[in-house]
This record gives sequence, structure tokens and C-alpha cells, in this order.
Amino acid sequence: MEIKDIRSLYRFMKNTDIEELELEDQRGRIRIKRWSAGVKPEEAQRPATPEPLPEAAPPEKAAPEKKANIKVITSPMVGTFYRAPAPDADPFVDVGSTVRAGQVVCIIEAMKIMNEVESEYTGKVVSVLVENGQPVEYGEPLFEIEVSS
Repeated sequence: MEIKDIRSLYRFMKNTDIEELELEDQRGRIRIKRWSAGVKPEEAQRPATPEPLPEAAPPEKAAPEKKANIKVITSPMVGTFYRAPAPDADPFVDVGSTVRAGQVVCIIEAMKIMNEVESEYTGKVVSVLVENGQPVEYGEPLFEIEVSS
């Protein structure tokens, strides 16, 4: 990577909540890590003092079982999640919407480029897991889809 590319990545990260970024292309691989406000690099490297484990909580109701036909659409990249193509437009999908494989379900903005995310599944949207305008990480769940049988 050239220094101008690295500077561009640094400026991008400086204006977001992203703390770590790793990219690889034909020119090479780079990993940039930014320290959170108030944390010094030497403190981040030092192992934390283990805290005593809390006493076991009383058993609660079992979590509801996930249906086997629920699939998750995840973020293909780091960026900002948008549910609609424009601020004044309707969302691509809502809870209860029927989607087909290949249909655009959201946009992830990364480095000023709007990237459409398509559904890999045909089915019904059962939940939207991210708020509009929120930063997302690579692999972060975005939608749950109840797959058609």
C-alpha cells in the first residue's frame, strides 16, 4: 500500500467510531488500530486484573428456541448501515416483508461508497437487528429471515 492510501484510511477512521481496520488487496495487507479515548496503548496491552466471578444467578426460564428455518444476513464489510436508499425514502424491507434471494435489503456506506447488500435467502423478515445510521462491523448480524420451505 502507498502512504497516501494509509493516510486516507487514517482520515476515514478518525471521523468514525471504528477502532480497528484490516484490509488486504493485491498490493498488500494493512491493519490499523486506534485507541479509545482515555485508554493509553500501554494500558490496553496490560492484562486486566481478574474480578471474582459473581454468584450463580437463580435459573431463569430457558431462552426461546431459535427456529431451524431462521437465517441471518450479516454485514459484508465495516461501514454505516442504512435501511433506505435515501433519507426521505421508505426502507428496503421491514419486519414482515417478504424477500427473495438477490433482493437489496439495505446499504452499507464504506469510504463514501454506497454498497447494496442483497438477501441470500427467500423468506420473510422476522427482525431488523441494527438501527438506521449505526456503524456495523464485518460479519455483524443485520437481519433475521424466516426461510420459505
